[in-house]
Amino acid sequence: MLNQLSVRNVAVIDKLDINLHDGVSVLTGETGAGKSIIIDSINMILGDRANKELVRYGTDKAVVQAVFDAPKSVINILEENDIDVEDETVIITRQVTKEGKSVARINGMVVTLNILREISDRLINIHGQHDNQALLTPIRHITFLDAYADNEEYINRYKDILSKKREIEKKISSLEMDEQEKMQRIDLLEYQVKEIKKASLEKGEEDDLREQRDIYTNAEQITKSVNEAYMNLYEGDEIQSAYDGISIAVNEISQISDLNPQLKSIYDTLNEIMYSLEDTAHEIKEFGETVEFDEQTLNEIEERLDLISRLKRKYGNSIEEILAYLKKAESELNDIKLSDERTNELKEELKNITKELKEKGNVLTQRRENAAKVLEENIEKSLHELNMEKSKFKVNIENDGTFYDNGMDKVEFLISTNPGEPLKPLVKIASGGELSRVMLAIKSILADSDGVDTMIFDEIDTGVSGKAAMSIAKKLAVIAKNKQVICITHLPQLTAMADNHYLIQKNTDGELASTTLKELDEEGRELELARIIDGGEVTELALSHAKQMLENAKNN
Repeated sequence: MLNQLSVRNVAVIDKLDINLHDGVSVLTGETGAGKSIIIDSINMILGDRANKELVRYGTDKAVVQAVFDAPKSVINILEENDIDVEDETVIITRQVTKEGKSVARINGMVVTLNILREISDRLINIHGQHDNQALLTPIRHITFLDAYADNEEYINRYKDILSKKREIEKKISSLEMDEQEKMQRIDLLEYQVKEIKKASLEKGEEDDLREQRDIYTNAEQITKSVNEAYMNLYEGDEIQSAYDGISIAVNEISQISDLNPQLKSIYDTLNEIMYSLEDTAHEIKEFGETVEFDEQTLNEIEERLDLISRLKRKYGNSIEEILAYLKKAESELNDIKLSDERTNELKEELKNITKELKEKGNVLTQRRENAAKVLEENIEKSLHELNMEKSKFKVNIENDGTFYDNGMDKVEFLISTNPGEPLKPLVKIASGGELSRVMLAIKSILADSDGVDTMIFDEIDTGVSGKAAMSIAKKLAVIAKNKQVICITHLPQLTAMADNHYLIQKNTDGELASTTLKELDEEGRELELARIIDGGEVTELALSHAKQMLENAKNN
């Protein structure tokens, strides 16, 4: 359940704080007051792309924060991502700067949009005009049916098998080439395998060769520096070496080291330095003796590096990648040479996996058919309650044996809104008002099993009025017995039936507009409902009508 919503510097909204309640809550206001910005703000919280254009003019950043009582499914996801949750409270904050940088936090911890989107469908279900358009797209109908049938697990099993089938088909296709193409490919692969194998590459070889090249190239300088270092450290001719100096110091201190503990410590340290220096000097000398300029060896190193460079240009960016290419080429070469045998093996494998896939697809079809029967009955019942008493609804399922991404079925919703008329696709029969009611009927049925506590309806009343509007209001009231329902509406019938009423207003302070939102008391509800009824100024007649509608709603 959504408990609180705070919005800062989003479009025309300067500062907005709202506490939300159970039951049906309506948001009303004149056109252009900023109702759509409220929806945009909630969508930001749910992980939609944060557009920098939403940042209020003259400010550096927009911030939206929402506080939820989260269901167990959301808490589990957050705990799996090491996000602490106390008392089932989840606080989501989304910030976007005027430069377009976006940051999302859950309970104070920065999270990715993927995590935000993973939990969003479990927190809020938003219904807008795009949902109505989804009803006019038959390819979307199967998603409604699968949601009702709880088919996600079965679809995932089907998709796993379908992926394996397509992989096998791809392998077969690559093997089934004409004879000329096959021989050309064999020649190329054999040449590549031979070329790489002949090089006898070893991992790490290139770095070792570069080190050797650096030594040979700089042999003269290395020899000079090594000799100078050795002479100064150990065997100085004209000058005293470091070793000789330390030896003298060691000899002098040794004569007095027994007189004082500190002198003994100094003697031990100097002695250790002397031996260490001697070892280092001999190590320098030995290294210098190994260094000599050998033009032939240097040429061989250069040729080897040049060979590796050529192979890298052809087969990969490193020796590791070249060797990986070799392994892949050998495998492909072997498959092609044994293509007939391998193709037959793959075709047998394809036959078995196609059988398994068909079984999975038929299971899905059966589940859809079973769910469709119940869904048809429930939607027809719901449509009758929404003032479409003569409507007939059917879920048409066709299994044509084709393996689609989500099964073997094509699903389309058909409807007849008048007695005696045949069932037809929604796109050919439904008006805007009828579409709204069909979608509401579907939403009300799916709401019982989706585990989402909050439903938001953005102008569900489009295209309806009178008795149909009252039926929508009553249907939402039924949904609100188990859900938190929030509606943006222009309907007086729905407004009167609401448990909570919020007014959205746009005010202009100087040259800058600002949207505010406040929860209305009884008197405020009467005035706003009268405005909606009259379409403008509040008249005594409209006010009287509003009071009567509110009184009637209390008694229903």
